[in-house]
Amino acid sequence: MHISVNISPKDFYYVDIYKTFTELVEQYDISPEKLKLEITETAVMTNLGKNLYILDKLRDYGFQIEIDDFGSGYSSLNTLKDFKVDVLKLDMGFLRESDHNEKSRIIMKSVIDMAKNLGLTIVAEGVETEEQVGYLTNKGCDIFQGYYFSKPIPVSEFEEKYNVRGAARF
Repeated sequence: MHISVNISPKDFYYVDIYKTFTELVEQYDISPEKLKLEITETAVMTNLGKNLYILDKLRDYGFQIEIDDFGSGYSSLNTLKDFKVDVLKLDMGFLRESDHNEKSRIIMKSVIDMAKNLGLTIVAEGVETEEQVGYLTNKGCDIFQGYYFSKPIPVSEFEEKYNVRGAARF
C-alpha cells in the first residue's frame, strides 16, 4: 500500500518540501517508495529550475514523483521531456462522455503509448464503470482510481477496512 500526497504551488513557496517529506518518512519509519508525491505542472512552473532541483533530490531519496491531472488544461509534452517523473496520472476528463468520445480515446491511447515508451506507470483517474476498466486495461493502463472502486471515505473507515492503525504501517 502507498499514500499519494498532492503538492501545491504554495507548498514550494512556503515549505521546505525536501526537509518536510524526508523528516516524515524518518519519523514514522516509512519507506519513501510508499509516499508518492503528486504535482501538477503549474506547481513547478513558478520557479522551474529550483523546483525541478527539489523534485530531483526527492526522487534520489527514493520518493516517486507523479504528474497529476495530465491532460486537464495546459499539459505540455515538454513536461514529459523535462521533468524526471515516475507516474503519469491521466485526467478524468478523457473518460467523460462528450460529443468527442472518439477523439478523446485516440488522444488517451496515444498518451498511454507515449508514457509507456518513456517507462512511466500510467494511472487513470475518474474510473467509474467496469467498461472503463476493461477499455483502459486493454489500452495498457497500469492503475485505476475512481468511484468504481471506492468513493472517498473517512480515515477511520479506511483504517478499519484495510486493517491499518497509524502511519507506521505504511
